[in-house]
Amino acid sequence: MKHIETLLTEMTIEQKAPIVKILGLKSNDNKLIIEKLSKILLPVGGLWQTSLNYSQFVEKIASSNNEKIDFSLGIANAEKELYLKLFQQEFEKLTEEEKDNIYKELEKAGLDKSQIKSLSGISALGAAQLSGFGIYLLASSTLGAITSVLGFTLPFAFYTGMSSVISFIIGPVGFLVMGVLVYRSFKNVKSWDEAFDLLKASWNGIKAFAIGDTTRSTLAFKYFAATRIVLTENFRNQIEENTSKINIKKTNISKIDTEINDNETEIESVKNIKTEQSNVVSTIETEILKKQEELKSANNEISLLNDKISDFEKNIQEKINDRKLIETEILNSENDSKLKLSKIEQLTNN
Repeated sequence: MKHIETLLTEMTIEQKAPIVKILGLKSNDNKLIIEKLSKILLPVGGLWQTSLNYSQFVEKIASSNNEKIDFSLGIANAEKELYLKLFQQEFEKLTEEEKDNIYKELEKAGLDKSQIKSLSGISALGAAQLSGFGIYLLASSTLGAITSVLGFTLPFAFYTGMSSVISFIIGPVGFLVMGVLVYRSFKNVKSWDEAFDLLKASWNGIKAFAIGDTTRSTLAFKYFAATRIVLTENFRNQIEENTSKINIKKTNISKIDTEINDNETEIESVKNIKTEQSNVVSTIETEILKKQEELKSANNEISLLNDKISDFEKNIQEKINDRKLIETEILNSENDSKLKLSKIEQLTNN
């Protein structure tokens, strides 16, 4: 029962609730569900008998419905093959009028002709050739019908993981998957309670023979198979969505990397310009130092020249003073000579 154990670990409490009711359990413990499932097809509840593994369980359901299943590709393929063959078997038991009614219901549910053809093609093409959309449609319908009859309402998204093209389908298609007898009985009931009473009566009638509860186990099988299909499709859609988001993020990362590379290139360019300018500054600073030395030397020379000029000016001033002194002496000598001459002339005149 490893195949079922894996599925149960992926199911929520709400998704396991219908199978708990189908199997007549009071607990949703995975071990109890597996134990019940492994013995439900055995006479007298499997008392003193070896429990069935899931392959044997599927094989018994196939045998009781006169279907031959290929297990060579693994239990997952065998499960899907039997699930679709059971629908095909039930579908082919319908009258043309009943088939037309189902097609009309599908059209009311919002499916176009190509999508309806995908489902109706099962009777002409065979279960293995049914499109992925048709398989998902059958699975979502099965879950909707079973949970509604049992009085459960699973989250809407549980049935509609593919896209908005699938409406909430629980009517004729779903009840057809449960069985033509249930489908035909369902057409005449007026409430879900009546439908559940019919189903419950069917279970009790089968159990009275104590030969293994084929009806209940077949319904459990259909629920598990449909759940696996829906969950697988939903997970696949999540993966596609995540892949799309990851691709967008990778594109953004690529853009960021490009921008980083561009910025790094710009930085390198700016660094080169900075290096060039630094060299220019260094050259100018060297020239400034050289000019400062020249300026210092010139200032020293100017200082020396100023000292010489000062010495010359001082010397000139001394010479001017000497000249003035001599001029004064000359003037005094001339005046003295003139005075003496004047006195001589006066004496001569007298």
